[in-house]
Amino acid sequence: VLLAIVVTLAVDSENTESKNKDVMTHDYTFTGESEHWRAVFEVEGEEVFHEEDEVLQREEKAQSEFRLTYKGSLDGLSSVNEMCYEYQTPTGSSETSLTFNETQPDDTVFTNFSDQLVRQSDVIEVTVEWGDSTESFTLEAEE
Repeated sequence: VLLAIVVTLAVDSENTESKNKDVMTHDYTFTGESEHWRAVFEVEGEEVFHEEDEVLQREEKAQSEFRLTYKGSLDGLSSVNEMCYEYQTPTGSSETSLTFNETQPDDTVFTNFSDQLVRQSDVIEVTVEWGDSTESFTLEAEE
């Protein structure tokens, strides 16, 4: 009988907690481009709001992918020895530096993964430096 009461209390406790949680899902695609570059930033995640000891708590989890694509041919990147690209969101930034000493780039697409949660109203700033050139542009959420 005591075991049945403990199990019932545990189940009731779990049900009560789940009823007091608000979940906000995020599934957005941000796009933008400059003269030579195009970028896509995709984010999927959720924020969970719940009360614990009468204090509102927030938890988040997200997966995001940043894809930078050179609009020209691979031959257009063949003379580049170094390349650096960075994107900045309101919650953080990522910078990648690549050196092509004796090898040439083997693709025109460069990809990064992160756990950054970005809201639909945010704007993402992108800067690309390759050879002696630099371009900056913004990514905005698609409607």
